[in-house]
Amino acid sequence: MIYFLYGDIPLQLKYEELYKKIKSENPQIVEQYFDISQDNIDDIFLALSSNSMFSPLTLITIKRLEKIKDVSKFIKSLGEFNYSQKIIILLYEEFLGDFGKATNEIDKTSLKNAEKIAEIIPARKALEKKSLEFYITKELSCSQYEAEKFLEIVGDDFYKIKNEIEKVKNFLNGEPFNLEKSIKILSVSNEYSLNKLIELFLYKKEKERLIEYLQREKNYMLFLSIFVEEISILAKLKNLQKRGIIFSNVSYNQFKADVYPNIKNLFKKDNFRFIAEYPLFLKLKYLDNFSYDFFNDKLLRCLEAEYNFKSGLVDENISIEMLINSFFEKKLD
Repeated sequence: MIYFLYGDIPLQLKYEELYKKIKSENPQIVEQYFDISQDNIDDIFLALSSNSMFSPLTLITIKRLEKIKDVSKFIKSLGEFNYSQKIIILLYEEFLGDFGKATNEIDKTSLKNAEKIAEIIPARKALEKKSLEFYITKELSCSQYEAEKFLEIVGDDFYKIKNEIEKVKNFLNGEPFNLEKSIKILSVSNEYSLNKLIELFLYKKEKERLIEYLQREKNYMLFLSIFVEEISILAKLKNLQKRGIIFSNVSYNQFKADVYPNIKNLFKKDNFRFIAEYPLFLKLKYLDNFSYDFFNDKLLRCLEAEYNFKSGLVDENISIEMLINSFFEKKLD
């Protein structure tokens, strides 16, 4: 049997789930591991080709297929061997670049070849974030909301999530999970740190800590991505306020029951999920501080800043810092 796993952040979670299933069904199985970036291809083919009716059942895991120059050819060649005494796991990791797009997405020919010989198991963030949340709720016996916040705070790297969960378990020492109590020991992700600094900047005009953080961490593109998303959400909410659909003084219960169901389609996080009602509700109290035109102008300024550094007119750090420093100034015609 051959399993072909491909994807980005949830890949390790999918692999561990499959590995545990195989081990539970075959406790005495012999294991072999290969890493394309470290092991010789000839050694891998030797392990795959060796077969005998007297051989023990063997689990062969081959990691980092993305390192092979011709993945399609490699996968196709696997169909030549007898796997009656073997279970093969193939792992192809995709790496996410700016705005969540894979920089080395598996090609269609390789996938078609894999489908002919293996069971395909996709593991992409856009499709599998629920799996990470389910994993957290199961491990910490917490609510879905707490799992979402945990994921937001520590990031979505599986190994980091796993380590942070163990850290929390040891810290609580058998006590029920408490997010407020646990947050002080969690390793905060860059994305979460930026979110908090952006909120301070937008709602309290606190820019010094934001600039210091960016100069230290150099996360200018991540900042711009989060910043544009936050302004876009506020612009949509302000538009709904202008149209009399939402009000800044609405109660949370009323917003959750009567307003959110009618507007949630405007606030998609990805193809399958929406921004939850509570985070949206928390933004309503700031709407009266801004005009709709303000948000439109600031989105244009963000696009201008991005164009300036991507076209080579201005260095990335200078372009973003200029955007921050002049953000609340009125643009001169």
